Parts: sequence; C-alpha cells; structure tokens
Amino acid sequence: MPTNFTDDWKYPKPPLNGQVVTSFEPQVWDIRWDDPKMRPENAAFNVLGVHIYRSDVSDRGPYQRITPYPLGVTYYRDQTEIKLVQQEFVRWDTSWVSKGDAPNDRRWVFRTLNPIVKSQQYAPYHRATPANQPTDVEVWIDGELAGVAGVFGPTGEIILEDAGFLDPLTQKVIDPVLPGPESIVTVTYYMVENLVRSGLDTKMYYRITSVATDPIDPTQLVETPLNQCQPFMNIATETIDYIWREAVRRNNWILQQGGERVKVFLRKQYGIPCTHGLDPKTLEYAGQAMNSCQICYGTSWVGGYEGPYEIIIGPEDGERRISQTPTGRKMENTYEVWTGPSPLVTQRDFIVKQTNERYSIGAVRRPSNRGNVLQQHFSLGYLSEGDIRYKVPIVGIAALPWPETRLTHDPDVPYPVVGTTYEPVEAGSRAAFPMETDSLNTPNGIQQRGRTQTWRNINKG
Repeated sequence: MPTNFTDDWKYPKPPLNGQVVTSFEPQVWDIRWDDPKMRPENAAFNVLGVHIYRSDVSDRGPYQRITPYPLGVTYYRDQTEIKLVQQEFVRWDTSWVSKGDAPNDRRWVFRTLNPIVKSQQYAPYHRATPANQPTDVEVWIDGELAGVAGVFGPTGEIILEDAGFLDPLTQKVIDPVLPGPESIVTVTYYMVENLVRSGLDTKMYYRITSVATDPIDPTQLVETPLNQCQPFMNIATETIDYIWREAVRRNNWILQQGGERVKVFLRKQYGIPCTHGLDPKTLEYAGQAMNSCQICYGTSWVGGYEGPYEIIIGPEDGERRISQTPTGRKMENTYEVWTGPSPLVTQRDFIVKQTNERYSIGAVRRPSNRGNVLQQHFSLGYLSEGDIRYKVPIVGIAALPWPETRLTHDPDVPYPVVGTTYEPVEAGSRAAFPMETDSLNTPNGIQQRGRTQTWRNINKG
C-alpha cells in the first residue's frame, strides 16, 4: 500500500470493458463489465462493488445513479421495473383533492404519492402503461373495500364511488363506502420504480464507478469520480480501436483549426411533464405542447432542453436571403455542417452561435465504423427572433473571467478518448463564451487578442 495518497490513490479505478448488450426485448439492456478488483491499480483498495449511472441525454450527462447499493457482480439488467405499493396511507389533510363538499363538485377525489401504472401483467414488453381502470387500484376505508369510479394514472388521481347502488338480491340500496376525518384510508397500486425508454432513436449512456472502503478511514467509502469513467452506449456494437480513435482525433484537429465554436441544446425526451397552466386531464387528452410556453419552450417537458454543451462545427457555407411570406419578410439561411461524435445530436435540437443567432438542427447523418460514430452531419436552419427558443436562457456566462482562453476539452486529458474529456454534470461550463485570449508575457497596451486557442497558438507561437 502506498504511503503517500495523491489524487491518483484517493479513489479506486473504474472497471474496464463496459458494454451494453441488447436482450432483443424493448426497454431491456444488459450491462457487462470486468471485475474492478482485478485491476492492479486497485490492489490498495478493498473494492466492494460498482455503481452504475445512466443518462438519457448525452455522454456528457447529466447522469443519475440506478443502483441502490454497490454491485459485487459483473452483470446488470437495466429494464423498466414496476413496483407494487401496498396500503399507502391517504392523509385527510393533504391527500384529498375533493371531499364531496364543493358546491359544484360532489366527488370524492384523492391523489397518491406517485403516478399509477398498470401491473406487469397488463404492461407487455416491460412498458409502463398509465392506469385508467378502477380495477387497477384497491381502496380500503376502515377495513372495508370501497368502490372506485375512475382512475387517472399520470397524476395518481382516484375517484371514489359516491352514489349507492341497488342490490338485486335484497332489493335494497347499498350506501357507498366513504371516509370521515377519523377514517383510516389506504390504497394499493402499482408505480414505476425504474423507467427505461425506447424508440425514436433513444440513446442510453452508462458510466460505471468502483466503490471501496477508504484506505485511510475504513469506516468511510470512496468512489471513482464520474468524469474518470469511460462512457458507453447502447448503439455502439463494438469498442472503438486505436485506428478510428486517431481518425476522430484528426477530425477534431481540423475543427479546432477552422471550425466555429457554438453551444448546442439537446431537446428533452422525458422528465417532468409541463402542464402549461392547464388541467392535467385536459393536457393529457389534448396531447399537444404549447409553443409559447416559457416553462417547457414547446417541448412539453419542464426545462425544455438540456445544456448548453460546447461543440465545434464546420464553418458556415450557405446563402442568406430575405423572402416574402404571408406573415411578413423572413430571413432564410440553411446549410449543412459536420462535427465530432460527442455529444450525439438529433433532429429538433438547436445551436446558439456567438452572435446569439440560433439554428434548428435537421435530420442527422452519422458516418460510423462497426457501430462507432465517427462524425455527425446535419443541416441547420435559421430561427427568427420571435421563436420561443430565443427564450431559452444561457446561464453562467456573467461570472466568467475576461479575458480568458477557454477550451472545448480538458487540456490535461489526452484527446479524444471519446466522452472522458467532459465533466458529466458540469458539461459546458468550462468552455463557455464570450471570451478573449490573453498572454501574460505581452503588455495589455500592445497585445493583440483573438477568440480561440487556435488563434493564440498561431499568433503567439
């Protein structure tokens, strides 16, 4: 065991050879990796297992941990998990939406703590289907099974039967089972514990960390920093080799010399649904996002976009023209560009140039080799200033030092081990414009400044 614990020895090294293998079922991915205990660098640690992190957005994050405790095996199946919630207590003061006392609404309605889905028996292919039938839940009031009139799964809303019914045997009206302030009300239903999306070019990214006991304080645990773990994804069918890694590196060199630094926002495909100020049921059945909403920016998910992420794209090469349309004059500028493999973009993402001009990304073409994406080619279409995407904020640039030279990758990490040169959580914060170069060896009175590291390298040597 080393006596001097530098940064390299504070944390165990992550496992090698992480892979995502299809199980040939929708929404089910098998993850495999090598035992981190076998790495010579981890000989000084008592490795307990690994944690798995997943991102549905980009290899740069954000990531969420999907393992509740360190796994001591080398295999994990990531799939949609539906959990049975038994006898959840319904609080009289906070859970009830309506208690049958409203002037124009005599219904008895309460909401569960989680959205309600159908059981696994009625959810084929591990899909989380929202509950919509009274038989999807059970409500007990003071030990007696109550009648359920309706269920709205997305919000966990349950409507109780509030009218009596005629017993055909006794020919008597049976009163409904309804609660009082002192009643004990419980509900049993199913909820989603782990949701794995699929379809519409879904990309799943994973990082695996090693967890060990602290060599200095055995009562504490240490874990590999997430940005030191190699990401891997579901669309890659083979690990990239040194030949194509070098090709990616040379492509990046070309972009560094002649490309354009931009920010890219990735459109959310899941998250917290945005209500746009509407009733949740109205929104569910209407099924259309509001393009003027400044909460979701027309995406139907709170926040709208993930990012920004710093990338470099090929230079602009397209004509600009003013056209007359039925709604007025419009500037048109459409052209095709290319960039590297990270982050992967999809149609309807958008970029922001240093002039604050914003462009929507069209269909994407991804040249690849054996499942490894090498480049991304896509068209850009100019967005008018009235577009809601101009409302998407770019935060964090006010506190950036000026002048300062910022890079699109970490200079201390050799490029391009794809995905490892970016902080998963703080993606984009290291390389944000506006900026100017600065040289400590040249007085400010005679110094010529540019906007890129390439300009500085050429002019300062």
